[in-house]
Amino acid sequence: MRKIILIFLTFFLIISVFGCGNKNEPNEVDDEQELISHTEIVETEPETPPLIAKEPLINKEKELPGAFIVSVDNHRNAYPQSGLDKADRVYEILAEGGITRYLAIFHSQKADKIGPIRSARYYFAYIVKGHDFPFAHAGGNTNALNLIPQLKIKDLDEIYNSGPYFLRDKSRKMPHNLYSSTDLLVKGAEKKKFSLLPLEPLEQGNVEVGDGVDLIDITYSTDPRYLYTVTYEWDSGRYKRYINGVPHKTLEGVEIFTENIIVLETKTREVVIDELESEIELIGGGKALFFTGGKAYEGTWKKEKATSKFTFIYQGKSMKFIGEHAWINIVPNLKDVEVTKI
Repeated sequence: MRKIILIFLTFFLIISVFGCGNKNEPNEVDDEQELISHTEIVETEPETPPLIAKEPLINKEKELPGAFIVSVDNHRNAYPQSGLDKADRVYEILAEGGITRYLAIFHSQKADKIGPIRSARYYFAYIVKGHDFPFAHAGGNTNALNLIPQLKIKDLDEIYNSGPYFLRDKSRKMPHNLYSSTDLLVKGAEKKKFSLLPLEPLEQGNVEVGDGVDLIDITYSTDPRYLYTVTYEWDSGRYKRYINGVPHKTLEGVEIFTENIIVLETKTREVVIDELESEIELIGGGKALFFTGGKAYEGTWKKEKATSKFTFIYQGKSMKFIGEHAWINIVPNLKDVEVTKI
């Protein structure tokens, strides 16, 4: 009996040592080592930078036959907007009461949804006429509606002459629910036989060494009812945009970046006509700040007449930029701009 037990135990040990060595089934130690190895690879793998500085934001090949300019809502009830990430250039300018509005220019990329789209102000017309692009908006104050035909602007007005080229989003409340698209705007321009022109590029070149900056804060309103500060942060070769400290994103969740920031100081005052409105002098000139390549430059701007483009001047010559994408912030006073140096 004892011999039988010994034989059985010997046989069991042989099976335990050699029978479980099947190479097709990894043991627990191998699994653990594989997990540790994989974890180490994940931890040591360098993170992909969010942006590649050499990749331009504006495409060389344009998706649109010409450029359009659109009045985009920036009331807090309009957040988040659509299409701003597709714009080549954006003007930000006061409408009234510390609330700004965007004049977004589209040429390089199509946008399936742009908006919410809002009304015009008379000084918007001076910006639009300088480019001579079709202008998409929804009505305007009295001065604007009088000036637009006087300047013979290529008018795409949802209220008075171009309703079929706009759409209402039923999930939003009026007046923050009007939208269009680049396809619809092209159809509208073709129907009205508007000539379509390209967006003129910013002057390119090697800029002299300027002051390095990390953050640019532009305060449009300190009114407790509508506190509004825009921030640009130098990030991987571009400027990331924030509103009141929060990254500015589109409805689709895309963060807003730009290659250049232009800040123009203009004479501004608040008046009451139909309601509280801003009056901004855009014909003439004034002080300016330019931010490109992570550096800051003090200069001036000039616009001689309604049909003139803005010219940007640094040390007596045309300012040269790195890249063609830009946000142009128009402010009452450069004292409202705070720059943090690196």
